Amino acid sequence: MNEAEKIQFLKKLDAERWSVADEGDVAREYSPDRSECRIVAVRAKPGKIASLIAAEKALANKNDYDLEWKVYQHDGHENLVNSLLAAGFKAEERESVLVYPITNLNIESVNDLTLPDGSKIVTVVDENGLEAVAQISREIGRRNVDKEKQTLSEIFKTTPNELSVCILSVNGEPVSCLRAYYPTNSIFAELVGGRTKTTHRKKGFFSALVKHFLKEAAARGCTAELVDALPISEPILRGLGFEFLTHTQPFTYTRAVNQNEQGY
Repeated sequence: MNEAEKIQFLKKLDAERWSVADEGDVAREYSPDRSECRIVAVRAKPGKIASLIAAEKALANKNDYDLEWKVYQHDGHENLVNSLLAAGFKAEERESVLVYPITNLNIESVNDLTLPDGSKIVTVVDENGLEAVAQISREIGRRNVDKEKQTLSEIFKTTPNELSVCILSVNGEPVSCLRAYYPTNSIFAELVGGRTKTTHRKKGFFSALVKHFLKEAAARGCTAELVDALPISEPILRGLGFEFLTHTQPFTYTRAVNQNEQGY
């Protein structure tokens, strides 16, 4: 991917980030039950950032949702990070936004899924499959596992074509999982939720699932596969052909709980 291609992918990413904005200077994404909100883009002058953050916190408290604010390095909002921290947001680990242009895909390479005997990749189609995803998540200590399971279930019910979830099992035991989102009118397939049980790591299971989804994205006609990669998975993804676009970092705010909800 040359520099011109990188710039074009960034422009498309930015356009899609803003496509969810109803109006104004904030682009928000909501979970199906609206218990969670993610801010993916903002327009704000430096002197207005603090008041904008305060307004979003007030909305989260009023409408009873948890808030995540995704800050993208290339946006150049120098004061945004410090302002979020000052407002009580928690900084999560920084991620690298990586892209795989599907035009670079070698079908033979993704078909080469060398797995141990007894291993297979299964597509989730029901609640039992989502419980297997939850089982993997609990084993590695993920938070809010049941809430995530409920959110995925709602997406399956409302927009099933926009979500694909796969599990890699060994002798019937679910050991690794990954999912991809296929937003309507997007050129991107987005990989999310790559997890492997601690007892089955470093065996190529995550790579096998990524290859599976690259092949699926090609079959669906996507232009590129996108992923926000943590440091632990970035080297693996780069080794598979993903390329760097920008950095992003989530900042999280859990809404204030009133006394009645606490049982006082």
